[in-house]
Amino acid sequence: MVFAVCVGNASLVSMELRWVRRSKCDDAASALPRSIPIFISTLKKDVNLEELRHLYSRCDHSCHRFSKNGSGIVDMKKLRTAISRSDVVVSVFCKPHHAVLVEESASVNDDDAEEESLSSDSRKQNKDESSLGDMFQDVLPLNPTNGQLVGFGRAYSDYGLTASVHDLMVLPSLQRMGIGKLIVNRITRLLTSRDIYDIAALCFEHERPFFKACGFADDRMGSTTMMFTKSLEA
Repeated sequence: MVFAVCVGNASLVSMELRWVRRSKCDDAASALPRSIPIFISTLKKDVNLEELRHLYSRCDHSCHRFSKNGSGIVDMKKLRTAISRSDVVVSVFCKPHHAVLVEESASVNDDDAEEESLSSDSRKQNKDESSLGDMFQDVLPLNPTNGQLVGFGRAYSDYGLTASVHDLMVLPSLQRMGIGKLIVNRITRLLTSRDIYDIAALCFEHERPFFKACGFADDRMGSTTMMFTKSLEA
């Protein structure tokens, strides 16, 4: 468990349009847009559960570490309940063709053989059709209705003393663009606006540097998180 004390007086909004930039040291940056617009929402109604389940899968994130059968499949009924009872929900959207671009770039090595089998005319036709679609999407203002869910995070609280951050996810191909930090900052700002400063985050060891960069640190009381693992059959 990590602990954070966060202070912020910035006005809080339920929806916001931002731009994020790709790092110059990113190997794929030369073939992708340097910056893309994203839409940040804290409204639960903007979360499409099917898209969220897909994001869980793409991020290889399990929402129940200790299921009865060990399955990592997201239970839609439980997911719907979890979202409805979460105190803070933050979702991030980008234009679908931007997500497709980065996904295609990430998998280009796997598709080399298939690309070689395509004729030059077919590749040109596909590129032209894609470009026309991208131009049309660029004209439309980004919002949760026409955007693709690429980032998510939520938090529970007792509405008085403590809160905990859960299920922080960003589409792997859009990581290292500051999206995860934007999600965490939005969560902590909403919680501290309610005078809740005892905020914990359950994270893996490799995630600790990220949360430290977001203002978290080891619990001053020296407490650690323990998970209930007793067999349900016992």
